[in-house]
Amino acid sequence: MAEGWETFSHDLGKGAAVCPYDDADTGAFFCFAVACLPEGGNPLIRVALGGQDMAQPDVPLSVQVDGKMVSHLFLSRLPNDGPDEDMADFATPFDAARDEAMIAALMAGSRARLIFGTGLAAVIQEISLSGSHAALDEVSVMCGVPALAPEED
Repeated sequence: MAEGWETFSHDLGKGAAVCPYDDADTGAFFCFAVACLPEGGNPLIRVALGGQDMAQPDVPLSVQVDGKMVSHLFLSRLPNDGPDEDMADFATPFDAARDEAMIAALMAGSRARLIFGTGLAAVIQEISLSGSHAALDEVSVMCGVPALAPEED
């Protein structure tokens, strides 16, 4: 289980991610990322998961940091062109007006709770924010965009 935040760059994109749940035996996993396409540009806020039955095209994501609700988003399911039918990938474009405060909270906090979905079908993940500041700060450089959560003077 990869608890901490890391940066990544590969043929599917580049950015910062945390994967608090990864079961190699069953193929079930949950990853939360802020990442852009390999060529850069505006990042996406993404959730990728495996081993879950997520048939909905749009799924709500609630983000709590240190017990405080900081964001509520709707992520749309991305097309799955890969061989892994058990994987689902959801995303929404980063919007500075909507998402700056969430990114700042993720960078400054110690723990977060992600609630993906609603009711009994919701997937709830507790994540450490250890390393989140450095990893999320790097996303703007990797994607060639302004800082996602500008530092206050």
